[in-house]
Amino acid sequence: MTSDASEPGAQTGEPGARSSGLAALGQLADLDVRLEQIDHHVKHLPERETRTGIAAELAKLAAEARMLDAQIGDLERQQRKQEDEVARIEAKRAHNSERLYESHLTSPKEAEALTAEAESLGRRQIEIEDQILELMEQLEPLSSARADLAGRHATATEHKAAVDAAIAAAESEAGTQHNEVIAEREALVGSADPDLVSVYEERRAIARGAPVVGRLVGTTCSACHLEVSSVDFERIVHLEPDELVECPQCGALLVR
Repeated sequence: MTSDASEPGAQTGEPGARSSGLAALGQLADLDVRLEQIDHHVKHLPERETRTGIAAELAKLAAEARMLDAQIGDLERQQRKQEDEVARIEAKRAHNSERLYESHLTSPKEAEALTAEAESLGRRQIEIEDQILELMEQLEPLSSARADLAGRHATATEHKAAVDAAIAAAESEAGTQHNEVIAEREALVGSADPDLVSVYEERRAIARGAPVVGRLVGTTCSACHLEVSSVDFERIVHLEPDELVECPQCGALLVR
């Protein structure tokens, strides 16, 4: 028994028996999905989140470094001030010592005054030098902490550089894939029915990410994954290959 061309089995039983211009729209939609996937992938690389975490860590380390630098700087200024004071005292003591032992110095009172001042300056110098030691003791743990902080900063900076390189490599690869898909898309658009492409582009412009084209897989629309009714299915499969038809469920153009 020979099948009538109007029967569903005759329409669907021989894949490729009739070449539908709508198939080009299906391919075009696939390429656009691929472009969206490439864009989504490169925008949501896990390395980007890692880089954000490293940037936050570097900011925290920088804040800690500024605080330590301020503390260290204050102590170092105090130390320099005390050291300058010691230098002045030493210079004064040396000057008094020269005067004390000058041959023309004959006044006992003047000699006594110089001796008393020398002793006072000596005590003051010891006092200041003790203060310098205290400052150095305060500086030691801060300097150690600052060195540790610098090491952590260097490690984080190296990590960030490695992550940046990984992101750059992924972006480069994505760019290559994007250009390849664009070239394939342009070739497809150039060979497809311009009226169908125009319809597709118009629908895509207002779809806002929703599927514009779906394939009729059995009785199911691949765009919304819902089954069409038997009545709609019979109507759809008997249409001309290039006749536009929408999925009754989601409105996507159906490739069959």
